[in-house]
Amino acid sequence: MNNANNCFSSGDREHISQRIAKLEQQTDAEVVCAVATESGRYDRAESLCGLAVGLMALISGNKLAGMGGWDTSSALSLGLQVVLVVGGFVLGSVLASYWHGLRSLFTSNAEMASEVSRSVHQVFSQCGIGGTRQRGGVLIYLSLFERRLEVRCDRAVAGKVKQPDLDAIRDAVLDRIRAGDAPGGIIAGLDRAAEVLARAIPATGSTTDSLSNDLITFHPRP
Repeated sequence: MNNANNCFSSGDREHISQRIAKLEQQTDAEVVCAVATESGRYDRAESLCGLAVGLMALISGNKLAGMGGWDTSSALSLGLQVVLVVGGFVLGSVLASYWHGLRSLFTSNAEMASEVSRSVHQVFSQCGIGGTRQRGGVLIYLSLFERRLEVRCDRAVAGKVKQPDLDAIRDAVLDRIRAGDAPGGIIAGLDRAAEVLARAIPATGSTTDSLSNDLITFHPRP
């Protein structure tokens, strides 16, 4: 799995911070960028994967032991069958925990969308984006496992920026992300955000920078 902490070098982080500072000279809005390795824990998907691997281990063990058919008793002892199921469950759960492609097979799009939305709301609240005074707050949030990006803004911005403009910011990021350039995607999104916000909420010079310009990254797993 891509680790959000490792996707951006110190130089990338500095470049992003400087770009946010430059953007905020053009608008009274404030922008926060956050990148998460994943937005949810997905324990259910890991358990389903573990169950599948456990059943496969049981079936394979019986086949290798010479199980003749459905009417033939297993050549494996009950204890060994339990070991195969439990061992397979643990192995499958661990594999799904660290191999995002495997876990995604057991995770629905609706569940991923729900977890991303929940995480966006949490970051928006914890960073105080909705509590800025005399200006609007905008969050650009990228979640790598789910391959989703959301642009969330407070009421001050929502009243002046239309959804197509927010979608344009999102698409600017994703175009570079799909090419494997996460740092370039964030910069491209900030460039597009600068155009949108400078037009909708131009700088008046009467506000101060109250939110950090540093890129926020989350990697919940060890």
